Amino acid sequence: MNTATDEAIATEQIKAYFKETSAQNLVGTVVISLIVLATAEFTPLWTWAPALLLVYGVTAVRAYLIWRHYHKPDSPPPPGWARQQTLCAGINGMAWGFINMASCAHLPMNYQLFVATVAAVSAAASASEGFAYFQPSRAFICTSLFPLTLWFLSQADHLHQILGAMLCIFVPILLWQGGKRQHAFIESLKLRFKNEFLARELAIQQKIAEDAGQAKSRFLAAASHDLRQPVQALAIFQDLLRPEMQLTPLGETYFLKTQQATKAVSSLLGTLLDISRLESNTVKAQRDLIRVAPLIEQMQREFGGLAEQKGIKLHSVGCSASLETDAMLLGQILRNLVANALRYTHSGKIVIGCRRRGRLLSIEVWDTGIGIRKEHQASIFSEFFQVGNQERDRQHGLGLGLAIVERAARLIGAKISLRSQFGKGSCFAVSLPISLRRAPFNPDVTQPFSSPFDLGGRLIVLVENEEAIRNGFHVMLEKWGCQVISGHSWRSIETQLPTQKIDAVISDFGLSKHENGITIIGKLRVRFGRQLPALLITGDTSQQTLLAASEAGLPVLHKPIKPWQLRQTLCSLLKPPVEA
Repeated sequence: MNTATDEAIATEQIKAYFKETSAQNLVGTVVISLIVLATAEFTPLWTWAPALLLVYGVTAVRAYLIWRHYHKPDSPPPPGWARQQTLCAGINGMAWGFINMASCAHLPMNYQLFVATVAAVSAAASASEGFAYFQPSRAFICTSLFPLTLWFLSQADHLHQILGAMLCIFVPILLWQGGKRQHAFIESLKLRFKNEFLARELAIQQKIAEDAGQAKSRFLAAASHDLRQPVQALAIFQDLLRPEMQLTPLGETYFLKTQQATKAVSSLLGTLLDISRLESNTVKAQRDLIRVAPLIEQMQREFGGLAEQKGIKLHSVGCSASLETDAMLLGQILRNLVANALRYTHSGKIVIGCRRRGRLLSIEVWDTGIGIRKEHQASIFSEFFQVGNQERDRQHGLGLGLAIVERAARLIGAKISLRSQFGKGSCFAVSLPISLRRAPFNPDVTQPFSSPFDLGGRLIVLVENEEAIRNGFHVMLEKWGCQVISGHSWRSIETQLPTQKIDAVISDFGLSKHENGITIIGKLRVRFGRQLPALLITGDTSQQTLLAASEAGLPVLHKPIKPWQLRQTLCSLLKPPVEA
């Protein structure tokens, strides 16, 4: 044990002893006074008067020391105060011992037994009450009982010698028990300090782990933001470049591989975005009453074509249950599970359906794929783990889909379970409590975007500080038939604005230190009306950015943005007429 711990234990001992000494000293003084009062008629004045005055004086000194320690704990320091208390206790015990020994020489036998009994009980009380810091009690026990023990042993009769022998046995036992209690108290202090040390270490390690997790999330967000900009520009110009080129069959193959590589990078960045958002608490689960059937039907529509291309039958089973959960996160979970099933199923079928299990609804995705060995089932929800793809072939995915499933399920309080047999297939299940309320039927619940329509003649304001991305989006919007005003800041677009109206604004969020996309949109809405359709695009995944966009009521698209995604969103914001 180190010196600091020794000092801490000594300080705690003295604190515990300090709480007991006030009452103990006062009671002891009263007891010796009552002994003197009971025996005064048999004893001369010299046998008790000087010693009793000494007891009163020592009691006053100890009371002063206690008072000073209470008001000034460090004057003297705890060890010095303890030594003073030990000295006072020894002097007090000597006064007790003298009174008891000198009085017994003049007392009848029954009074002698009375004095011996009270002296023994007082010593035992001192041992039991002062075990936290036993030195003062040890000094009092020895000095108060030792003279009386010698007097009993020095007497000639058999009874007095037996009493003396009993005191000889009683004193060591009392000292041994007091020392044992003090040792137990010290051990409890050691255990307490050890637990406090472990608790502090645990808090430190937890803080380190939290900081590391936040640093990882910040790194993912920053890295994905910085990488999204060139990937976004590359994707745009690839889409713009292809119609302008005449390629040989081999050149067509090379260009296709280039697009596949770009899509792989874009997919990886998008998945890293999902991971970083889920880990950094950027995504907050929203509890809404939803019907399960439209969600399953949406999975059928999204993945039906891909399943048909692979020669796999994708079958969905209707469900009438309603849930109170986050529809977006639940959809993301199911989307990743179905995509995972398609990736590892080479023949047979995939079934999406529900089972009622008591108060829970289990939404299950069954496949006849390769299955998962038991030793791998505990690892499949880890990042970048892929069964049967140890070579990291990007054609077989990135190994992040199930990691996203696990984090999204944790956010909505869902339980993910797996049953799999290697070589025969797997079943992933998402379990949530069934709502007692029925969600209203909404035929548009699974249609997040409006159908694309002709954008010809629409005047769009585009604000983007990355020149390559701004130029790419500018050309793309013009190819869709839009008239475009583009710039990198408010000053760059202000002089180009018409006096009548504009149809929509698309702005990057992070423009400069002095302005962002929200402020640009705010200025445009002041000039052209509060209902001006607006869209934020950003590569920033931080919680502050998404919170600012949410408070402003602005939809957000994260880079890299696919052309069809931008067009779908733009069309939904422009609210085309029914006939369009």
